[in-house]
Amino acid sequence: MLEFVLFLILGLGAGAVYGILGLGLVLKARSTGVIDFAHGAVAMFGAYVFLGLRSDGVLQLPWIVLPHEVRIYPQAMPTAMAMAIALAYSAVFGLLVFFLVYRPLLHATPLTKVCASVGVMLIIQAVAVLNFGTQGRSTAPILPTGTWEVGGLNIPLDRLYFAGIVIALALVLAIFYRATRFGLATRAAAENPTGASLNGLSSTRIAAVNWVLASLLAAFAGILITPIATLDPSSLTLFVIPALAASLAGRFRSFTVTAAAGLALGGAQALIIRVLLDAPWLPQQGLPQGLPFLVILVAMSVLTRRATVRGEAGTTRHPSVGRPRRPLLTGAGCFLAGTALLLLLSGSLRVAFISSLVAVCLCLSVVVLTGYVGQVSLAQMSFAGVSAFALSHLTVSAGVPFPLSLLLAALAAVPVGVLIGLPALRVRGVNLAIVTLAAASAIDALVFSGTWLSGGLAGSEVANPRLFGVNLGISDGPAYPRAVFGVLVLAIVCAVGVGVARLRNSPTGLAFLAVRSNERAAAAAGIDVTRVKLIAFALSSFVAGLAGGLLAYQQGRVSPATFSAFTSLALLAVAYVAGVGRIAGAVLAGLLFSANGFLVTYLDRTFDVGIYQVLLAGFALTITAVKNPDGVAAAMAEGTERLQRLWRHRQGDRTEPRSSSQVAGGDREPAQALK
Repeated sequence: MLEFVLFLILGLGAGAVYGILGLGLVLKARSTGVIDFAHGAVAMFGAYVFLGLRSDGVLQLPWIVLPHEVRIYPQAMPTAMAMAIALAYSAVFGLLVFFLVYRPLLHATPLTKVCASVGVMLIIQAVAVLNFGTQGRSTAPILPTGTWEVGGLNIPLDRLYFAGIVIALALVLAIFYRATRFGLATRAAAENPTGASLNGLSSTRIAAVNWVLASLLAAFAGILITPIATLDPSSLTLFVIPALAASLAGRFRSFTVTAAAGLALGGAQALIIRVLLDAPWLPQQGLPQGLPFLVILVAMSVLTRRATVRGEAGTTRHPSVGRPRRPLLTGAGCFLAGTALLLLLSGSLRVAFISSLVAVCLCLSVVVLTGYVGQVSLAQMSFAGVSAFALSHLTVSAGVPFPLSLLLAALAAVPVGVLIGLPALRVRGVNLAIVTLAAASAIDALVFSGTWLSGGLAGSEVANPRLFGVNLGISDGPAYPRAVFGVLVLAIVCAVGVGVARLRNSPTGLAFLAVRSNERAAAAAGIDVTRVKLIAFALSSFVAGLAGGLLAYQQGRVSPATFSAFTSLALLAVAYVAGVGRIAGAVLAGLLFSANGFLVTYLDRTFDVGIYQVLLAGFALTITAVKNPDGVAAAMAEGTERLQRLWRHRQGDRTEPRSSSQVAGGDREPAQALK
């Protein structure tokens, strides 16, 4: 029993960090309505700044290419001074990010806010990877070390300090926001921004101050955890998931409940580690990391109506949705053009073009779910991963032939997609993004890490597709990459594209758009909103499963790293930038923006810029969210229409064609179509 108590106390270190990060998330949500997925990345970068100052007296600057290290102290800086400078640095950094990114989005839709925060997260993480590498770092203890013996139990003192700090912070914040004028102003601006403005309160100034305080808390949490956990660009960034679980337990309002939930979550994770020592029959990996998902799922189910934040409804329109015309003719033309390009290309460029085609299929799954129905999913690569590993077992272990194996593998992703989509029946927008991100992390930790499914670090082999005895795989002995495999992928992707286009113009597609526009109005019109959402998740996961199978065939051996939670974030980034509501956007995303795609590979070969792909994707996503939520494809459509209008004008035809917002299926179209 004493050993279990010891593990519980050891978990207070991580739990305190969850709690402190959660306090910052509560501040941001209460004052701006933004659930900041970049909050963990802010903590990570603040920790790197502190580490550089404390170890070498060097200040780390948030950019690349240019020198990013400035020596401001001749030797290792004292801990207190390093912490003070790192916290001040994080405050200024948070203020800049608020005014550049989040201030213009205070009244944006939940999807836009989610994409902006994901873009900021990708930027910060990419800068950290480029400047600091992926090797873990650590530093000397900050809090007093030693033990305190109680009843034969040696309790680490630093864990008690951790718990005391987060409890003290929660109490101070709770009292401050209840008893001070600024706290009352924050509550007033959050509950009624218009009324607060009429009373002379600046909601922007209030939000900026709260954002700075939240950034300070994030950096403080990162600094505290560095001595007891290895610091790298990924681990601390993903701490945002358990922090979100703690914030949800506090309903994004209560500081004390959030802090207590963070401590409880950290202790529970440590207890699970102890239980695993006595239960070898349980999965030995992933259970502690999967616990926050369960907490989030329960919190969403129980506290749905109360776990809301300011600005959740959003006042701006959704990204426009394209209306495909002559999809069969367009699909046939794309197939012929793609086949010609495959025959012309060779070597790495042919592989890159095939990778782009797979990325197009993945982005089409995002178009179906996020573009047509407005459901934010950060788990698309998890669906693809389930299909890829299922395909490995079907082709190698069971010997199921192609194309049946690919169809069965894609179908294997559907139950997972529907299961993850069940919370969408009660939540939407930012809250659904939280659930899907947590689900992606849980699948990554619980499912993909298991050797029974993925083969572990070595990966899982996939047999080449064969049809009537003919090898259609990407390799055949020394022949690699084979054009016949590219043609196969192209045919499947074109078929999926035509199917998504037909879906858009079908009654089901109109129901999708009606639900996206206004769920209550859609229900009043006789649409079964529950059924529509589950169909959307099923179709989206099936398309993502097809892409996962194609990716498995291309790689020949699939590994869990290919389908991590971060890859789902990058997928949303490129799909949103290109145009999340348009099939043309999915094509552009695959060809121009995907990490291993055609354009990125070509530029990398020519200018050696491949290492900056994630950074560029983050910048593009953030700028698109702020300036042009419709994406590149919509801008191209607008440009084409302007040229057409100019041509008609010069030809003497004064008839004005409908604008792209009308042709694109704006929010007025579903209601008109359902009459």
